[in-house]
Amino acid sequence: MSSAPARLALHAAARIRAGRTVLSPLTLGLRGGEVLGLLGVNGAGKSTALMLMAGVLAPTAGRVELDGVDLSESPRRARDHIGYLPEQAPLWPELSVREQLDAHGRLRGLRGTALSAARDALLERLDLAPLRWRLCGLLSLGQRQRVGLACALLHGPGLLVLDEPGNGLDPLQAERLRALLRAHAADGAAIVISTHLLAEVETQCTRVAILHEGALRHDEPLHMRADAWSVTVQPGGSERARAVLAPLAQAIAIEEDARLRVRLRAGADVAAIAPALLAAGVALHGLEPAAHTLAQTFARIAGGAEARAT
Repeated sequence: MSSAPARLALHAAARIRAGRTVLSPLTLGLRGGEVLGLLGVNGAGKSTALMLMAGVLAPTAGRVELDGVDLSESPRRARDHIGYLPEQAPLWPELSVREQLDAHGRLRGLRGTALSAARDALLERLDLAPLRWRLCGLLSLGQRQRVGLACALLHGPGLLVLDEPGNGLDPLQAERLRALLRAHAADGAAIVISTHLLAEVETQCTRVAILHEGALRHDEPLHMRADAWSVTVQPGGSERARAVLAPLAQAIAIEEDARLRVRLRAGADVAAIAPALLAAGVALHGLEPAAHTLAQTFARIAGGAEARAT
């Protein structure tokens, strides 16, 4: 993994509503160029997590940082550097598409030629130019979604937080969206996408995180889905095993209390895993290729199997 500092960092960020824990303490970081797919069944805490990441909600405990700055202490950074699209794009129905983008751009601090250039470029890239004078209240679901995406992208944010961005898009529009997000990530932006479509995560994202019952149950790079090993150790030994195996591994993800997924560094031998754990006093209970798919992992977690947050 890159040693670059995290663009987005959540430090034990939690949210409690009406005395109920909606989101358990969540710790993760996202670097520029990474695209994180956030998965979970309805009620898993995805929307709450996205609103914390976007600076829309303040955490009840913990903190959320953008480029090392606490958003609770500097909320203006969220306005200036984060693009957020909730599941239902919030548009003023009495404004035309162009007026909506102009108003949104001014709220983000854009003026004059910078605003008009950004607006016109997105009208073209998202196939909205023919609709520029149509009232937002008369748009279809897919058209509203594209206007919401344009608003999120208008100010060139370093962090994009998108909740079901493909809602209502036809296949051609969905592919154009993927190309747009790939280009934005290539320019150094960090992107979070929440979706119910596993195929979208596998085609667009570099990492996947799974929330279940308000807790982070799974977080791993998607490249680990191939050429990885499932390592089962003594109960409660996964954290110690991760530390022991770190010199051998390119990446390690804790899947459950006693199971890890390990992708070895180039040149590292799988036969070195058992001796390393034995020398550290960690009992190895199982070692096998980690061949299960993202769909199987999601089904295991969402189906109620216990998994340890990483």
